[in-house]
Amino acid sequence: MFLADFFTTIGMDEQPINYFFGTYHLLYFLLFFVSFITLFVILIKQTKKKQDVFINIALILILFLKYITEVLFIYEYYNVYPAYSSYPHPFLDVNTLISFQLCGVMNILLPITIWFNIKPLKPFVYLTSILGGLAVVLYPVTVLYGDPFQLTLPMLRSSIVHFFLVFIPLILIYRGDIKMNKKYWYHIAIGLLSIAAWAMIGNLFIDTTANNMYLMFNPFLNGPVPILNTIKSGWHDIILTIMVSVGYFLIYQFAKLFQKKSD
Repeated sequence: MFLADFFTTIGMDEQPINYFFGTYHLLYFLLFFVSFITLFVILIKQTKKKQDVFINIALILILFLKYITEVLFIYEYYNVYPAYSSYPHPFLDVNTLISFQLCGVMNILLPITIWFNIKPLKPFVYLTSILGGLAVVLYPVTVLYGDPFQLTLPMLRSSIVHFFLVFIPLILIYRGDIKMNKKYWYHIAIGLLSIAAWAMIGNLFIDTTANNMYLMFNPFLNGPVPILNTIKSGWHDIILTIMVSVGYFLIYQFAKLFQKKSD
């Protein structure tokens, strides 16, 4: 029964209105914060070789959890009717291998950028990974839903992956892998426009019902997020653009704090 409960997507489309900055949300935030500080303090005391081993294991885990969850979505597509959520898809589907959502793209780009040392991508990929990971902490729709005490594979995947999307870039910035510099803003702008264009390809040509990067309609309408919950679809893109711009600025400043510690 436990395995059956674990390998399920039940509740994934339920917005966590009752959890938003409630007790479970604050506990999740606290767990994220404590885990980050504890692991960071432990890891910086290790040799660079041991740090590299840990980082590589974490990157492999990100990819493994991403694709093992796709296996679950494929299984449910063929075996569960009606489907528990809107995510199940057939095996011969573009979602089996790639993603049009921001965090989903970072799941793939972060390991590739680090393993192949693609320096022009690092400023955008690192900051975007941090932003995407923290966004889930602030609005944990993919972690807190349904019964918070019923641990499922998608919940486990989301909590671990988004944690490492924040942790890995910051530990690498701390080690001096890249230096935060204002000259990289055009890298970030080009990267963000490219990801937005990629998301629109998914929205317009792959799945016309999709809302990748929330570009097509406002998913927060009538929800718990102030301001966004009152804006009609279409107009919400203006607010999202402002929020993302401010988000990148804050993440940039936050990342510089880690860089200064190693200077």
